[in-house]
Amino acid sequence: MAGVIASSPSPVMSSNEQPRTPSPVPKREADVNADGASEIAQSDDVEAVAESEVVADPTFFENHLNSCPQDIVTKIEKRKDVKKALGAIDLVVSKDSEQKLYEPAATLLTAISKAILAHLKKVKKVDSDQRQIAFYDHHRHPLTHFPIPGRSEDYPDIVGVFEEPYGYEQREDDGTYRDIPYHRVETVVEAKAIYGADGKAQATRYAYKIQQARPDRPGYYVLSAKPQYFQVIFSSPVKPVASEHTRWNDLTALCAYVYSLYDPPDGHFLYDRTLSWVERGDQRFGRPSWTILTGGKVYTGAEACFLGDPWGRRTTVLRAESRTEPTVMFKEAYIDCDRRFNEADLLKDIHEDGYLPGAVFPISCEIVKSEGQEIVFRRNTTCGTLIRKKVRIVLADVGFDLFYAKSVNDLLMAIYDALEVHRTLAGKRRVLHRDMSIFNIMMYPILGRGADRRKYLQDCPPLIDEVLMGKARTPEKRRARCLIIDYDNSGKLTAGNASAIDQATLRCRTGTPSYIARAVCAGVVHSEASALSWEEQMPLLEGNARDLYIKVYGEERYNKYNDLSPDTVHGGIPPSRIRHKELQAKATAMPFYHRWEYDAESIFWTLYSALLRVTPVGFTEKPKDVSAVNLSHAWGILQKHIISNIPRNTDTRTPLLSNDRTVVLTALPPCMAPVGKLLLRIIDHVLPSYPLMDVLPPHDDHLHEAMERLILQYLVDNRDTPIPLIPHQLRPVYCPEPDVHAANRGTFGGSFHSFQSTWNSVPDASDARGQKRSVAPSDPEPWGVQSVPRHSDRLAKQRR
Repeated sequence: MAGVIASSPSPVMSSNEQPRTPSPVPKREADVNADGASEIAQSDDVEAVAESEVVADPTFFENHLNSCPQDIVTKIEKRKDVKKALGAIDLVVSKDSEQKLYEPAATLLTAISKAILAHLKKVKKVDSDQRQIAFYDHHRHPLTHFPIPGRSEDYPDIVGVFEEPYGYEQREDDGTYRDIPYHRVETVVEAKAIYGADGKAQATRYAYKIQQARPDRPGYYVLSAKPQYFQVIFSSPVKPVASEHTRWNDLTALCAYVYSLYDPPDGHFLYDRTLSWVERGDQRFGRPSWTILTGGKVYTGAEACFLGDPWGRRTTVLRAESRTEPTVMFKEAYIDCDRRFNEADLLKDIHEDGYLPGAVFPISCEIVKSEGQEIVFRRNTTCGTLIRKKVRIVLADVGFDLFYAKSVNDLLMAIYDALEVHRTLAGKRRVLHRDMSIFNIMMYPILGRGADRRKYLQDCPPLIDEVLMGKARTPEKRRARCLIIDYDNSGKLTAGNASAIDQATLRCRTGTPSYIARAVCAGVVHSEASALSWEEQMPLLEGNARDLYIKVYGEERYNKYNDLSPDTVHGGIPPSRIRHKELQAKATAMPFYHRWEYDAESIFWTLYSALLRVTPVGFTEKPKDVSAVNLSHAWGILQKHIISNIPRNTDTRTPLLSNDRTVVLTALPPCMAPVGKLLLRIIDHVLPSYPLMDVLPPHDDHLHEAMERLILQYLVDNRDTPIPLIPHQLRPVYCPEPDVHAANRGTFGGSFHSFQSTWNSVPDASDARGQKRSVAPSDPEPWGVQSVPRHSDRLAKQRR
């Protein structure tokens, strides 16, 4: 039997809508310090990372906790409930299980919390109505309402939560509590028996998950407990850190942990007070939505759709929509202040001279302040001080995953515009994206607030709709079929061509494993044997496709990219003699940097991935069908691809471009054979390693042009046969591997040449990209909101 401790019927809380289920969960975002060293040696097993990387700091209590006044500690030591609880902990012996520790530990911590809060109220360090943090046994039940439904797998032994006037649900048979949601948990305690490992790794994992679920918690304290000692851990964007093992009778240390939950030391921000949760209205302790104060405006009903790594950049994306207001996206991150560029500045540069269609448009960008202070974390490293600062960008435009395509033609039109917008970003706005992937190319964009009042970039090029119409519209009437987002890894070019780029900025390997260009993945100019063949000249358009192109872009642009001699390829001159060893030696000696064509290759991998998984209307297949078998084969190759931590000039995806080209055709449904042939033609231009030519192609966007021409020819030839698709119905993959997008996105250190002295090692990690899905909002009346410690003295200073 279970009962609810409540003195009266419980009211309801509110939110605007159900949370969205994020898309297949990619691997975690990875990041690298300015010194080229990994923030933390990440792995998919957070506990393993915590066990190996979170080390005890002898100065933890001095540097990461606020001390409780000694007279208050003395009073706490004399309390009968404290003495009794300490005695019960002391009686836990080797044959007892860890469960013997739950009740006395929770009782002890609750008693300490009560005494400390009374003191803080008396000295007016917190508001008089501040609620107490009480500790409850929750070990039999998972926390609820993680932003990704179905992934609630955390059973913390003891949770610290603000006391609730209506109580929490408690089982009558064993006294444990249940159904406490992530967003209400202020701290956790993980208990272990006398013998065996301590609870540091597990407690740290709980901090990781709770911080993912709570964007309002920049820093987070947890406790690992054994009968003979405890250990405090502080989790933040600059790496978790732990105290040394401390005996339970050291109440000064234990009180410092509880005291810091209410009043943390400077630089240990526990709350971002520009964010607060409100629970949905049809159930007690329901799913939260978020209220966000930013740019002088209050947004309500926001819900998380992308969760980042709390121990690094911690990119988090929230989405707010209502019946009366356009959808708004909020992107938050803790940026490394030593990074040369940040996304907010790059977005301003992109749209400085006018709105560029196809590039996401920012409403506002700000450094986040909580109670008047910038949220900044610092950590000393061997190369200086790592400083991370919280920034928030409010984005006006939204779009849909490529898997929402209604037809193959719609998908190809989005890719065409992505190529055209990308080359405009690099050539005219001098921003190279460097992470083009299925996560960062949206389609069917919906322009947000004030779109009709935007000043448009006057020299933005015509896009696919105008090309197919054969008429260039004014810039104000141009609408892109794509939306390029996520400029976290972008680089700023010093000029619009590769010869004048800042190679120091672009020498880092960055991208998403399934979609990263082969050379970027390797950190060296690509020189596999299959890439040492330059046979395909710039494609020539035929018939109506050529006429439409020239009507919109002009004959001058058309001729600019054409090969005017049989000896040239994309305007460059291939090697007169192809000797693999010589070319491979040349590749190793060449300086590596991120070229425009590498992003074009990433767009190809994105197109290929999307075409593999979309489902044509009326198409069915069985697991043993040739198309299903080859789909699983190709998809497995893409998803198993990783960015290696050692340099190698081979790529596991190369067979899809050379040896297994038949898979490209047979992995697609038979009705998609025409687009399969298009892919093969694109592969002919993506495959060669252009930097190894004797004379390089004269235009940085030569591969963009080739791919666009091939897509345009296909669209014109197949205008009346678009191949309708079922939006967001993916073809199943019949293989034992989980159907996920591998996406350990971020920066992965330097090139092959930098490895000769040191090589950055960043193992796989995981993040969660959410779908952008519309759900009809509801607006029930709220009854309760987030309760956090309010520091009256700081608020008073802020008011003054």
